[in-house]
Amino acid sequence: MPAARRLTRAAAGRPSGHGDRTGPASPADLPVAPRPLYRRLSPTAIALLVATAAGLALRAFLLCRPGFLTGGTVEYDDGVYLGAALRLLHGALPYRDYAYVQPPGILLISTPFALIGTMTNQVTGLAVARAASVLASTACIPLAGNLVKHRGTLATAVAAGVLAVYPADVLSSRTLLLEPWMNLLCLLGVNAAFTAGRLAGPRRLAWAGVAIGFAASVKFWAMLPAALLLAACLLVGESRTRRAAWLAAGLAAGFVVPVAPFAVAAPAAFVRQTVFYQASRTGSSVPLSLRLANVTGLIDILDKGGRVWLGGTVHQIFAVATNATTADSYVGWPSYAVALMVAAVFAAGYLRAPGQRSVLEWFALATALLAAIAICFYSAFFYHYPDFPAPWLAVAAGAAAAGLAGFSARRLPTRLIAAVAAVIIVAAFAAEAREIRYVHVPTTPATVDQIVPAGACLIADQMSLAVAANRFTPPSPGCPDVLDSLATTLALSGGVSPQGGADSMPRVAADWESIFSRARYVWLSGDFQARIPWPPALQAWFTAHFRLVAAYPQYANSDLYVARAE
Repeated sequence: MPAARRLTRAAAGRPSGHGDRTGPASPADLPVAPRPLYRRLSPTAIALLVATAAGLALRAFLLCRPGFLTGGTVEYDDGVYLGAALRLLHGALPYRDYAYVQPPGILLISTPFALIGTMTNQVTGLAVARAASVLASTACIPLAGNLVKHRGTLATAVAAGVLAVYPADVLSSRTLLLEPWMNLLCLLGVNAAFTAGRLAGPRRLAWAGVAIGFAASVKFWAMLPAALLLAACLLVGESRTRRAAWLAAGLAAGFVVPVAPFAVAAPAAFVRQTVFYQASRTGSSVPLSLRLANVTGLIDILDKGGRVWLGGTVHQIFAVATNATTADSYVGWPSYAVALMVAAVFAAGYLRAPGQRSVLEWFALATALLAAIAICFYSAFFYHYPDFPAPWLAVAAGAAAAGLAGFSARRLPTRLIAAVAAVIIVAAFAAEAREIRYVHVPTTPATVDQIVPAGACLIADQMSLAVAANRFTPPSPGCPDVLDSLATTLALSGGVSPQGGADSMPRVAADWESIFSRARYVWLSGDFQARIPWPPALQAWFTAHFRLVAAYPQYANSDLYVARAE
């Protein structure tokens, strides 16, 4: 109010005959103390913060366990992706200069980490890449919750909470893998594409297309949500053609711009290696029951033998926390039962009032379902594959929870659903935190840098071992450029893996003999025969031309060889 009016009111409030003394101050004139931050936040915002903090705590705790930040045995793929970025800084291109079966988007994401590794050392670059992957995975949690924020606190808390503790998402975040970055880009795109569950305008859809197109350049699997989003634009709402055109333009730009420089340099090799060789690759047979256990999260309470974990043996999901393999165990009927229960909950939530389900909710459900089917029946399977449907399962779970609550005035159903969801999420968090407490991986043997001089020509079947030892060398004349030994085998064999019969192809064995003959040092992990064909003739030749200089049975069961003097 104006100052004169405030003074008049103050004078009028003074009792007569008391000079300058005034009466009690009006409540409106008292200073207002600022409310604490937690009281200024909405319940939905608090749910997002709590879920994000819990997810970050789990992921950071795992990364901080002994050996996980800098160890070379954490993963096979991280050495390939960071190594490719290091190669790129020296002018070597994938597909043209060496075999590489993934699209090139991850190289661009990894380039800052490679630059740090070049300016300091490769171990530091690897550590920064792993820390950044934790942040990328954690960022997906509030993005998933934000998609269903318009459905209320319950939907938001369930979506964010499920993704925070989803086993494959937690485990995939610990190092440089494709799924966390693909999910981050897809979620950024879908958040741009929808407003309160409805499709956004054309310009926002264009930016959504750019993000999802870039995600497809990281991993082709992102083409699934891209196709479903395009279908939604064509089938729902007004200005369908215009919206679809803007989205398609964004998708094309987001995919073509990062891919074109690499594809143009070697177009035929790019198509063969990223499409045909990847699609035809075979891995170890993994039972459908185990795949379903991973997708549904049942894997969180199973031991290495596929039985319900009671604390006496090692958790199944963290039993594979030190390498890229998946323990091959048969789970049986429990995985099918849990899958049916999850399907029933989703169906009940979505079908209670199907007309109230938004375009976003149907999009998330369709993406989750098709992604889960794809990885359950794909020729190969690894523990991080279920991270592909993870964010969409989480969003669909939030939508289903809101549907079950029914948006009614009665509080009991909502509180009951919230209590059940909270118990499941908190129990998963506690079980994972307890198990993470005991996991560890060995550190890089100190003798490697004493045996292998800096800059020496070193071939490794698992390049992460060389990166973690700071012995990943830039391309040099005479030294074969082998970054991904499995991709090299696929390129030499025309798409046949060792499991698929490359061992019986004399030409492939001869090519590997030529590669080894140009190397000074060879470092082979205990799983090298799954990546390099090893027929008796090649084994005999290798024994005659290389001698063992160091064995590391606790470090990927690996052996280090040096070429014999001629």
